[in-house]
Amino acid sequence: MTMKKTVNVGIIGVGIVGERFLKALQRHGKANVVGIFDTNLERAELIAEQYDVLIYNTYADLLIDKDIDLIYLAVPPKYHHPIAMEIIKANKHIICEKPLANSIEEAREMFETAERANIVHAMNFPTVYTAGFHELKKLLDEGFLGTLRRVELHAYFEQWPRSWQQTDWIASREQGGFVREVFTHFVQMTQMLFGKITDVQTKIEYPEDSTLCETGVIATGVLPDGTPMLFNGFSNIGTKEELALTIYGTEGTLSFTNWRDLWKSTRGVEKMKVELGENDHLVDLIDEVLKAIEQKDARIVSFEQGYYAQMIIEQILDRV
Repeated sequence: MTMKKTVNVGIIGVGIVGERFLKALQRHGKANVVGIFDTNLERAELIAEQYDVLIYNTYADLLIDKDIDLIYLAVPPKYHHPIAMEIIKANKHIICEKPLANSIEEAREMFETAERANIVHAMNFPTVYTAGFHELKKLLDEGFLGTLRRVELHAYFEQWPRSWQQTDWIASREQGGFVREVFTHFVQMTQMLFGKITDVQTKIEYPEDSTLCETGVIATGVLPDGTPMLFNGFSNIGTKEELALTIYGTEGTLSFTNWRDLWKSTRGVEKMKVELGENDHLVDLIDEVLKAIEQKDARIVSFEQGYYAQMIIEQILDRV
């Protein structure tokens, strides 16, 4: 089979995250962004002019364009399922934003349908492509921890939504909140490293306004070997945003903080920051997806992994 020199991409949704991914696609030598669609025409026109891409009148026009191979879907979670199902029906490869869907049932249907369609289905979980995560996995594989004792996720926000995230849906109980937007990344990472989380127990705090998302959560789960995991997050508090996935072992401890930094410590030795090389993690993610399209071995986060992450998120939110 002769492979194309470039993969033509269409983008549905060009908000802040969509624009960030568009720039990464343009940095990649084999990805050609053909066109975009967004319900906000003013935003679409701004992005089209800035990045020299076409605007399509509807997202359906992207799907019927035979020249487009891959769709990047970056709309709010409520719309992932219906649009993704149309993308799959159009036989296009797909990269979907997280969380995969807005319920376990939707996520399962997306995963199972994409599998049957024999297309490449991937998710934008960029953190697992960072240099920090690569080093974390390397140290785990080398036995740095000794025996695993506990995994803890701490996520603290001075406000939610954050100042750069002021859109209504991110504050909504229906499809927003930091559990969906942030915890999802770390659930996926943990399950990639250690296997499926089970036995989720949760205590979640919601404001009186029933339309607004959670303000605090403490939850626990169990890894396949019986190791406990703690989830601890809350918002609207007097502190700077702080995120940490910390993995405790009998001989060492590793802490992945604020999306990219890695810290390590051992018995009797003060915690130290690990020196990391530089890499363009979004371009690396795109590169892996394009490898998969070319039927090469590739490290992608599939809809299957997104589905299993969704299961845990919905349990933490007490929606199961």
